[in-house]
Amino acid sequence: MKYILRCDIMDGLVFIDESYLSELNDDLLYEMDILLDLSGTSELICDFPNEDWDIVRQRETKQIREFCEQGKMIVWLLNSVTKECEILKSNEITDSCKWLRLPTGKLLAVTASELIQCLSYPELEMEKVFELSLEEGWYAIQNEEVNKIMYCKKEPPHSTFSNIQEVY
Repeated sequence: MKYILRCDIMDGLVFIDESYLSELNDDLLYEMDILLDLSGTSELICDFPNEDWDIVRQRETKQIREFCEQGKMIVWLLNSVTKECEILKSNEITDSCKWLRLPTGKLLAVTASELIQCLSYPELEMEKVFELSLEEGWYAIQNEEVNKIMYCKKEPPHSTFSNIQEVY
């Protein structure tokens, strides 16, 4: 399936099962904002005066990183991207470092900024990049940058994952 991805400055692409949206509370959304600011150029730096941003970012994103490491969400960190992308089902993925658990089988792809905004203001309607209805279970996710993402249903080899990728 092909789709157009449009991300703003300090944004990203998120894959998540819709059932996990209710777990993203205000604290996790704040951490996600910090996660998106790779270089400390947003107003968030004012919350941490006289601190090194790299240290702040590592410390203050612990819970959102753990959320992703449990296979609940994948985040590709992007900066001002507009491109045609593709997601493909693969018969076998052997070299995957990203794993996503879909307990309902409802894969939601959304920009990180849209996710944060719409979960912070529930009256807004979320503009999704795409949705896929898949079989419930674990999925291996492999990508070449962000323009070609492949997925395959299979069991993960371990219990924590590296589900955040900087694609700048």
